[in-house]
Amino acid sequence: MTIKKLILLLFLICLASLSHSQNTSSQNDFIENLLETIAEQNEENEVDYSDFLDELNKLLLEPIDLNRASENDLDQLFILNKNQIANFITYRERTGRIYSLYELQLIPGFSSDIIRLISPFVSLDQSTEKLNARKRAKQILLLKSEKTLQEEKGYTSENEDSKYLGNSWKYYSRYQYTSADNKIVFGFTSEKDKGEPFFKSENKNGFDFYSAHFQYNSKGILQQINLGDYQIKFGQGVSLWSGFSSGKSALSNSHAYKSQGIKSFRSTDENQFYRGISLLLKPFNNIKIALFTSYKKKDGSLHSDSISSGISSIVNTGYHRNANEFAQKHNLKETLFGSYLLANWKKIELGVSFLQSIYSPEIVGTDAAYNLYNFKGDKNQNISICYQTQLHSIHLYGEAAQSKSGGRAFLQGANIQVHPQLNFEVIYRNYDPDYHALFSNAFAEQSKTQNEEGFYMGVEFHPYPKWAIKAYYDQFEFPWLRYSASSPSAGHEYFSQLEYTPNQSISVYFKYKQESKPENNSSEQIKALTTQTKNQYRLHLSARMSDQWEIRNRIELSHYQKEDDHENGYLIYQDLIYHFEKLPLSFNLRYALFDTDSFNSAIYAYENDILNSYSVPAYYLKGNRFYFNMNWELNRNLKFYIKYAQSKYSNQSSIGSGNSEISGDTKSEVKFLLRLRL
Repeated sequence: MTIKKLILLLFLICLASLSHSQNTSSQNDFIENLLETIAEQNEENEVDYSDFLDELNKLLLEPIDLNRASENDLDQLFILNKNQIANFITYRERTGRIYSLYELQLIPGFSSDIIRLISPFVSLDQSTEKLNARKRAKQILLLKSEKTLQEEKGYTSENEDSKYLGNSWKYYSRYQYTSADNKIVFGFTSEKDKGEPFFKSENKNGFDFYSAHFQYNSKGILQQINLGDYQIKFGQGVSLWSGFSSGKSALSNSHAYKSQGIKSFRSTDENQFYRGISLLLKPFNNIKIALFTSYKKKDGSLHSDSISSGISSIVNTGYHRNANEFAQKHNLKETLFGSYLLANWKKIELGVSFLQSIYSPEIVGTDAAYNLYNFKGDKNQNISICYQTQLHSIHLYGEAAQSKSGGRAFLQGANIQVHPQLNFEVIYRNYDPDYHALFSNAFAEQSKTQNEEGFYMGVEFHPYPKWAIKAYYDQFEFPWLRYSASSPSAGHEYFSQLEYTPNQSISVYFKYKQESKPENNSSEQIKALTTQTKNQYRLHLSARMSDQWEIRNRIELSHYQKEDDHENGYLIYQDLIYHFEKLPLSFNLRYALFDTDSFNSAIYAYENDILNSYSVPAYYLKGNRFYFNMNWELNRNLKFYIKYAQSKYSNQSSIGSGNSEISGDTKSEVKFLLRLRL
């Protein structure tokens, strides 16, 4: 089947769907767009989305009451920017109670598209019964396991140092308790990755990773105490931001970070968290002070020669499956202590943070030229100043920071409501090559806040009630070398999306994205930069056919060019979602066809998964993929989830490489999860 025929087929399906849809449209587009963009920008690093999905799931279970919500409550929605929140608060103060979500269209910045996105996470009339239900203590236990059905090479390797020491199952458990008055929250998380030993070898105590947290909330001077594992999300992420951050996405004008302070850590990321104690004080109504300290061990590669010894690099994979990986486990001791102060007035928020880091043994780095400015030593310091303010229809925000090396980082942004249906956002950032902040996660092209200068401009325009145009342009430079670029370089990224939402049942959008970035050429002798460009074109439809049926269709094309190398690819899929009317059962399935010349032209697509799990695989080479999800609510307190997925490749005798290699042309995975409310 040719590309033209595939496009025509999808177009006909779209037309047929438009003529039959009704009720409410799919809410999945927002999550898909966001996570797919993040996955594309972090091809070399695995991103942990579990925090983000956990927050969304919490909002689905306990929607925000718009008639009672504060500005901080609305910040949790991720979707709304500060201008929209300020306009909402002003409207509610002026008109009083809100009786319908359609009423929000009277507020500047609130289009039908925005209302559709926030509708699952908000409510307008919370009954006494629902409010009383929230006042009961809550206990949740999650038990999950998953497995790749085909055997990977690591389980049968003849090399004793690389052979996997455990079985091919992944085990995960999590328990969470929240008191009726929400004052006490505690829980634990444990995980064993595929291939890691379980109650044997180096893991005689069972799981490879354990995490526990306790949080006490109060309304006095001592506002919050955290013991165990926690995260800090402060300012614009230039100095202190552990965990998920959205980065560039289809939310082209909502990139200002919302400080979330100190939160209990519940995910399985084995690196980006603090382990110790923190205190949050509120000595005055408009001032908060946080004090925190942390000590934990991290993985690292040991380096030793006649001149120096220490850690050559920090290892963030979290895998401990064989002797080689166990040799890197917990080689680095990390001690942290710090504080932040946050002052709020009616129109302005100011913050100051300080972080002292001590490492043992010291980090010595490697001799590679691109690592010249990376952190080396046994001590680091970070100090930052952040602010945000609202001036009429302009939201200004920014943060400036400096590390012990003298390297500086600076970010300044502005969100401008030019017209009720027209919004702009501009962001300038400048991160020195020798700026070191190992717990930062600011807005950037790269996955780290270092060696980058850039200017971003985004726009969102709603010319008509059912139409939306979103676009951004980002120009960036790298003052020093990168792993894939042997000299300073510059590039750009362009994104545009046209959305049509004819009613609450249907959402259609077309997306175009281009990224151009210099990379080393293919020569083995002389490394010079050449431009690498990737273009992507996507047509996507979400439609609810009835109260039970929902469909999603997509076709995406990609084109990759580097030197004389031109590659093409396509992905087409059909999703079906069904909710039984009289049974507490729902399922969704996907069938996808894909064909790309190599990984360079790979296409990322978000997949529905079991609760608190995520999957954004890269579709590349030629083949098809199928997955099936089922959610079964056995009773009010017990819910069971299952997912089966299979990828089948054409003209492939093996899949993957190294220890992950599978013999054959098929890869199958299965996941199970049991959620128990106690």
